[in-house]
Amino acid sequence: MNIIALKNVPLILLSLFWAGCVQNESRVLLRAPVVGIIQNNRVPVLIKTVADGKVRIEYKSTENLSSSRFTEWQKLSEDTGHSMSLILTDLEYNTEYEYRVEHKKGDPSEWFKFRTFPTQGIPGKFKFVFSACLREKYMGYDVFDRIERIQPTFVALLGDQMYADYDGNLNDLERYLDNQTLQTKMAANGEMVLNDKTVLEAFRNKYDRVFDENYQEMASRIPLMAIWDDHDYGKDNSDGTYPYKMEARKAFKENYPDYEFIKCDGGIYYKFSVTDVDVFVLDTRWYRSPMQNEDSETKTMLGREQLDWFLNGLKKSNAKFRIVFSSVSLNEYGGDTSSGRDGFDNWMSYTYQRGEIFQYINDNDIKGVMVFSGDQHYPSAHILNWKSPLNPVSTTDVSIEYSLEDMGNAVFDFSASPLNYKIATGHPIKQTHQESPGHAYEIFRPEWAKPENKKPSDEIIITSVYGVVEMDTSGPEANVSVKFFELNPETTEMAEIYQIKITD
Repeated sequence: MNIIALKNVPLILLSLFWAGCVQNESRVLLRAPVVGIIQNNRVPVLIKTVADGKVRIEYKSTENLSSSRFTEWQKLSEDTGHSMSLILTDLEYNTEYEYRVEHKKGDPSEWFKFRTFPTQGIPGKFKFVFSACLREKYMGYDVFDRIERIQPTFVALLGDQMYADYDGNLNDLERYLDNQTLQTKMAANGEMVLNDKTVLEAFRNKYDRVFDENYQEMASRIPLMAIWDDHDYGKDNSDGTYPYKMEARKAFKENYPDYEFIKCDGGIYYKFSVTDVDVFVLDTRWYRSPMQNEDSETKTMLGREQLDWFLNGLKKSNAKFRIVFSSVSLNEYGGDTSSGRDGFDNWMSYTYQRGEIFQYINDNDIKGVMVFSGDQHYPSAHILNWKSPLNPVSTTDVSIEYSLEDMGNAVFDFSASPLNYKIATGHPIKQTHQESPGHAYEIFRPEWAKPENKKPSDEIIITSVYGVVEMDTSGPEANVSVKFFELNPETTEMAEIYQIKITD
């Protein structure tokens, strides 16, 4: 098995490591900037400073270093978490830029570099890395350094970038404050009094603890897109009833670039394009019904407005491939049953709404839909909404290829995680489901993620997993390659374990 057991890194060491990273940056920044996704010749860059004051970004193409441009000055304060997305405009596609942050109260930051996307709206090539689940307690492995070596067009972080309810549970505020020694005040009777900023400060504290040096180096150089899942939204298996979701959203927007969300005051769903491929990013937390509710037509994962936006977008898209990012997996075997609640945390507990999506895809003859997710803590590949027979073009022990022409309106489902966390196992596959188009057909799951191979619960085994997706629509035969990588304990490198290829 390509897994590795690592010693837990003490929290105090992580904190010192992060603090040391800050000192190596500059007097301006609390940590390195985060480059966002490039759309319509614009790119947001998220900055977080150490103090109040006005900031701007100087930027220029590395092909013309003598011609600098500047963003407008913007004022950062404690109310904004000393954080803001500044927008770089009039950028050229497929071009390298360098940039730095200027602060009126301090010296400029060091220079950072990034490359813009291939030209939007026309056929081309690009690749991205996707994964999820980064728990600070298990951050001994420098997975972000490995990802940066791949030089992807962008990185997709699909939720649980921090754990609000682990390693100090901010939902248990009094205990969390005691553990974190955050500033509090005492009432006359000696009881703790919580001010109105306490929850937000706790969310901010959680994010500050996971952005280590390798993450900062990668995020300042490679465009990053992100969504949340239950733990960075706030609580295990959380839903639309979560009481602190307003604070969770504010903290999220303080730590990731502006993604031009469809709703400025609601869920964090949005759309973008790379070459001629359309990408839909779903929010599976803000609007969802509790997972223990009876699975019926009234039970929702996305809410009506987000669902209609998504379906209409799929229909209007002329792309050969349509990418969908969902924090929870579409398949029937990765659903979480924790928290002592009935139901499953992924789409298998919301089959009516999932069925509505599939029916819409069939009715409108939509092809090339591919869903990418994290959450389940093992890599997997499935086909849903399929028709018999499922005939691959070719297959080996470590790869398989399908022709989109043969797939009809089938939906591919790929999941990869964790970035740094304990391994997990899903529910056992049912062979009868493999033969029925009404269920998910499982293409791949590693041996260690099969329930019969599960390790004892008291044996903590840490792993790193991610998927690398290469898309090419530039030639007469468009194709997609999805490769899964897993940490090899013998080489301490990421080893390719399976590949799925889809051609048009």
